Amino acid sequence: MIDFEPFHPLVRSLTEMIRDNSCHSWANARPMAAIKLNSLRFENPKAPALVILHGLLGASRNWQTIGKALKDRFDVHIVDLRNHGSSPHAESMRWSELNADLSAYLRLHDLKNVTLMGHSLGGKIAMRFACDYSAVVAKLIIVDIAAKKYPPYHDAEFRAMKRVPAGAIENRREAEELLKPLIPDWGMRQFVMTNLVRGEFGLKWQCNLEVLHSSLQVLRQNSLSGLDNFKGPTLLITGGKSDFVKDGDAKAMREWLPNIKQASIPKAGHNVHVDDRKGFLDALNKWLQGSGSIKTAKSNRPKPAIEPKQLD
Repeated sequence: MIDFEPFHPLVRSLTEMIRDNSCHSWANARPMAAIKLNSLRFENPKAPALVILHGLLGASRNWQTIGKALKDRFDVHIVDLRNHGSSPHAESMRWSELNADLSAYLRLHDLKNVTLMGHSLGGKIAMRFACDYSAVVAKLIIVDIAAKKYPPYHDAEFRAMKRVPAGAIENRREAEELLKPLIPDWGMRQFVMTNLVRGEFGLKWQCNLEVLHSSLQVLRQNSLSGLDNFKGPTLLITGGKSDFVKDGDAKAMREWLPNIKQASIPKAGHNVHVDDRKGFLDALNKWLQGSGSIKTAKSNRPKPAIEPKQLD
């Protein structure tokens, strides 16, 4: 019997190219070119590699403190996704393209047996990559995102960002006043404004605003499909105050990630690593050490942050 599993990523990439381009022949499909990704490094060459992927509208700088905390255990690579941070801009955000970017980065730095961590959008990419390139991923860590289709998120934020004309604003206070009507939450405004950088004629958005906004419909989809599977150790870290991962989501993810365990951080929201840094690191280190007892939740009472649970 022929084993078709090695061809799965290629077949799916070609399928995406056809679907996304609405083409009726191979000749009409745009070639998939990998972007050379920027990264923030905390080098420890003799240690195993840890690659961290940020979320939508984030950047490597958002994970700098976590990277520093883990640099004695890992050779840390915090990557800027395409159209984010200091990585180049591109015209689209297909899953296969995001996968290709990461694969090219790992080859460039000769990284193998990596621990791959992704938050939010980065978690979706990490799940997809681990399934498609399981030979190079030793462990998978997903931060507050599930393998499912999500309702529309962040449209208001993008529309607010478009109210800030590139080069026409001189200071961040002016930018914040323009953002406030559509982004009333102070914390979200501050996060969005981390994308503002000073250009030749004033402040501008560092991320590729137009492409990211137009890609929301794609990015809210489940990055996994029926054939996907990653059998390696997998940890899902969720925020107890976040609504991104619902009851039952983690159990459903065993279809693709059979060895998944979950650790909930009761005091944290979606940005788990920021809201409760100590709880996040405790849960992560406990799982990495493999010394935590495995329990199944039987009530709604918050579980200790360092107790991963098995999903029965």
